[in-house]
Amino acid sequence: MGKKNQLKNQPQAAVTSKPKPAINLTEAKATSGPSSKYTGWIFAAAIFVVAFVINSNTFRNNFVLDDHGIIKNNKITKAPVSWENTKTIFSTPLRKGDFSDLENSLYRPFTKFLFNIEWNLFNGDPHKFHVVNVMLYGLIGIFIFFIFYDILKKKWVIPFFIALLFIVHPIHTEVVANIKSGDEVLSLLGSVIAIRCIQLYFSQHKTWYLPAGILAFLMGSFSKESTVVMIGVIPIFIYYFTQAELKKNVIISGLFAVCSGFFLFCRHLALGGYPAPSPLSALDNYMVLSNDNIPIRTGSAINTLGLYLKTFFVPHPLSCDYSYSSLEPIKSLADPTFLLSFLIFSALFVFAIWKLKEKNLIGFGLLWFFITVSITSNVFFLIGTSFGERLFFVPSLGLCIATVFLLSRFFYKNENAAEDGNFVSSFSASPLLFSVLLIVSVFYSIKTYSRNIDWKTDFALFSRDIEYYPNSTHLLFYLGNHLSSNEYAEDKTPEQKKQASLEAIAKLTKSMSIYPALPSDGYNQLGKAYFNIAKYDSAQKYYMKAFSEDSTNAIFINNLGTIYYNTSDQFTNKGNAYMQAGRPDSANYFYLMGKERLLQAQPYFLMAHKRDTTEADFMNNIGCIYGATQRPDSAIYWFEKAHIADDLDITSLNFLEITYRAVGNVQKANYYKNLLVETKARRIAERS
Repeated sequence: MGKKNQLKNQPQAAVTSKPKPAINLTEAKATSGPSSKYTGWIFAAAIFVVAFVINSNTFRNNFVLDDHGIIKNNKITKAPVSWENTKTIFSTPLRKGDFSDLENSLYRPFTKFLFNIEWNLFNGDPHKFHVVNVMLYGLIGIFIFFIFYDILKKKWVIPFFIALLFIVHPIHTEVVANIKSGDEVLSLLGSVIAIRCIQLYFSQHKTWYLPAGILAFLMGSFSKESTVVMIGVIPIFIYYFTQAELKKNVIISGLFAVCSGFFLFCRHLALGGYPAPSPLSALDNYMVLSNDNIPIRTGSAINTLGLYLKTFFVPHPLSCDYSYSSLEPIKSLADPTFLLSFLIFSALFVFAIWKLKEKNLIGFGLLWFFITVSITSNVFFLIGTSFGERLFFVPSLGLCIATVFLLSRFFYKNENAAEDGNFVSSFSASPLLFSVLLIVSVFYSIKTYSRNIDWKTDFALFSRDIEYYPNSTHLLFYLGNHLSSNEYAEDKTPEQKKQASLEAIAKLTKSMSIYPALPSDGYNQLGKAYFNIAKYDSAQKYYMKAFSEDSTNAIFINNLGTIYYNTSDQFTNKGNAYMQAGRPDSANYFYLMGKERLLQAQPYFLMAHKRDTTEADFMNNIGCIYGATQRPDSAIYWFEKAHIADDLDITSLNFLEITYRAVGNVQKANYYKNLLVETKARRIAERS
């Protein structure tokens, strides 16, 4: 199409403006080529297939990181699906149901509700959770494609590359490979569905699209709090891509603002009765170290935004954690990395505002970025972490939009391309654009696929990431936690368990040498590592430290009981030695001391059971007290309760066999012996 015709179809503002946008919306209308009615669906399906294929290796992954507290170990998530449990989910914090009650600041009930359904539907199989996460992620790509496919009047090249670049980007591996980050996926999915419905409402004038969009937006809002930033994106989208008058824009945008207000009201009702969150720690957000020096804190936040930008274009190395001392505050506003970040973001922001009137599409992408990153940037207020790849999930879409439109400004020969769905002819028309974006997409896909493998297990993830950030306090204590855990110890030899405990102590001690504090579960796991190598004084010291940090945690309470229980052996063994030496009086003294030690453990086990009446370990420990004090009937009662609570628990089955055999009930003992063998086989099958 000739230049004269293009100008004739443009509004006056676009004609008189000297700088040419990457692709002008009215120009896209004028140059629309013929297109099959299936073209859009073909390329949308291609986006979904790419998302599915490059993330298919996550289907073999297990629960990792926060998956444990929010899904695997969460009693509410694992409860049967019911109206009562759903009410509980929508009226309590996200982490409610885990062992600790201290984290009460997150309200994401729809995400937890979906996990509750999946747990019951898939019988707790993490592999199927991953399949759902990838499919939802692929749906996001489809909606992104169709939003821009309609904006550009059925011209598929630019929409395809925007969606492709977003879908293959390695910075999204945390969101896709970590099941818990389904909250990010659902949040963006709800947002793009809402935007698509707004788009169809204005283009097709069908009222039912509005309630559909509102429902989608509510789904996103109740999946993650940060969805609220979309009330800044929606009016910008309506302004850019519809002919709506200001009044109409305000009304429609206002409807979605009301949805956000409704969500915030529900959040207040659900969380209002819980204690305020603890003050931020430098362990989580290094900007706390700025000590309220606002210029340095803000400068550090802008400097960290520069790291996001660098990671967007060069996504290596990637890490599940960037805590202290992976990143540190800038020393002054003369810091070169801050100055570079400040200048880049200032220029991008000025460009976006300058081009707002002419509706420049690069500018739209930048506005999406600035609006959505504002809530997680730490520039305006501090959040719970200084940097996280998952926090860049939604803002990165804005950069994908801006990047593709910027490249199209120089390399896209749209006036020569009919875009009828023929890939070869479109490639021939703009070979440089296709080559650059396809090559980048291939490299990003390879990086994404390989990075997904790191997320297979906790040990694989932590040991890999610590290679890049060896002084990260969180990574050190994550790895130490895992090395001393029951999950890691399972199927290990005694010597391997001992070595793992020594490594755990080394990692956790190094973490404290970098920053002289650990989260409460770090102290608990350090205590457990010492417990595993029979250093009970050190174990008790750190168990008490964990308990002092969080007295609500049933595991910490239970572990204090295990110290008293296990140290009773010392007295019993001394009693046996005196008895063998023919000194019954001394022997009886130590037997009595051993029994008193056992009875000291019992209140802790009972308290832990009171905090969590569904945990089999606590019931087993109570049963052990009764067994050790020659009360087999009570011991059997508690072991059977433990077995009912968790039919995969092998400890209860082992003790039931031992106790029944001790009281002479061979038939029952053999029954539980056989059941123990079957249960071990089930556990192995489920892990594989």
